[in-house]
Amino acid sequence: MRMIKKTLLALASLMMLSCVYVSAQVTVTYAMDTPTFTLAHEDTDKAQALDSCYLTITYRFKYKATEKDDSLSQEDLMDLQLGRKYNAFFSRNLRDLDIRNTKELKTTMQFQTVPENYVGFDLLVNHADSTTIVTHRVPYTSQVIEYTENTPAPVWTYVLEDTATVMGYHCHAAKCTYGGREWKVYYTNDIPLPYGPWKLNGVKGLVLKAEDSEHNFVFEAEGLTQKTQPIIRYDWNRKTMNKEDWKRFEREMYQNAGAFVRNTGARIIIMDNSEQGFHRLNEDWSQFYNPLEK
Repeated sequence: MRMIKKTLLALASLMMLSCVYVSAQVTVTYAMDTPTFTLAHEDTDKAQALDSCYLTITYRFKYKATEKDDSLSQEDLMDLQLGRKYNAFFSRNLRDLDIRNTKELKTTMQFQTVPENYVGFDLLVNHADSTTIVTHRVPYTSQVIEYTENTPAPVWTYVLEDTATVMGYHCHAAKCTYGGREWKVYYTNDIPLPYGPWKLNGVKGLVLKAEDSEHNFVFEAEGLTQKTQPIIRYDWNRKTMNKEDWKRFEREMYQNAGAFVRNTGARIIIMDNSEQGFHRLNEDWSQFYNPLEK
């Protein structure tokens, strides 16, 4: 009975939060071959420059599209900006598309739909108080959810005999357990900075590659840029949650994806071989759920 009550409460929270979006959203119709979550455009006109970065590391992030996707067919490019006051980690592709769409909407009133493989979360690490703001964009809406946590400090075990070469840098391995997953990273002593992709910080050198033990996710560096660029926080429609509430909401959003999409006001049609050529999204649809942090 308690489990049923918890599920009902979670579903109620999901519906109440998603219903807020309907009044704020223009109804958009999405046509696709198979149902999937899609991020909405976010405006990039209003922003605050918090810091300047002295180094940007670009990682290719590969992850599963389905439970059986052993080839990790989904890919995105993620930038890690290192600054004196802040670090930032975000999807380079998504940010570039937001900037282009913001300009296009002003001139042509058209915009490009966000590809499904673009990652909708970002991190902002505050060095002064050792906190991290984690931001997630809610599919099909302009809503942004964020929570603040103490900057994660995984406990690392070094495996010095395990080595690799990444981008020409000689690397050693280290392992940790974080967020319900076992991670192995390759770091280089040639760049003695204790940072890495996502929340994988605190190693002796810069992390150039990271992979979980179940081969769900791989981050691998493919670019280092020593160019001063602003570390930016955009003025978006943000709602604050605590971390556990967000994880519960996200899980329900994926498991009840069809109902969630309906409550956002979005309209999804699935292309098929029928005479009409399409059918409406089945509300029983659930989206594959495989978060970085369980």
